[in-house]
Amino acid sequence: MKNWIYIFLVSVFFTACGEVSNTEVVEKTTVVVEDSAVTKIVDGTTAQNSLDVVGIYKGVLPCADCEGMETTIELKSDSTYSRVIKYLGKKENSFTASGKWTWISGSTISLGSIKEGPNQYFVAEDKLIQLDMSGNRITGELATKYELRKQ
Repeated sequence: MKNWIYIFLVSVFFTACGEVSNTEVVEKTTVVVEDSAVTKIVDGTTAQNSLDVVGIYKGVLPCADCEGMETTIELKSDSTYSRVIKYLGKKENSFTASGKWTWISGSTISLGSIKEGPNQYFVAEDKLIQLDMSGNRITGELATKYELRKQ
């Protein structure tokens, strides 16, 4: 008699575990990466797949030998861009560039045809953050001065 009870309970267990639900299950994986100063949550969301990068961005960037660089970048939906820089306080002050922009990571774009000076920007909510010549975020007291705001 005991054996029949065990067999019954085991068969009920396997039947219950084997049921298929009509409910769709969506899994989201979150990976937590920790280092000494910062905890980052990585869930696969990037600027490339979550932000509307197309638009006009403006700001005044720091300049070593002038009052600032008034910068306007227009990113178009066909992956082309135009950039105008006006060096404030200089006689010959306006420079333009245009070409194709591309994603070089999930959150960074490159203005491809620019060979002189930084050409990479980190894409954040309603802003572009200019990166240094190596593609790294600029740190220090002036870090927030390297931002172009979406208009």
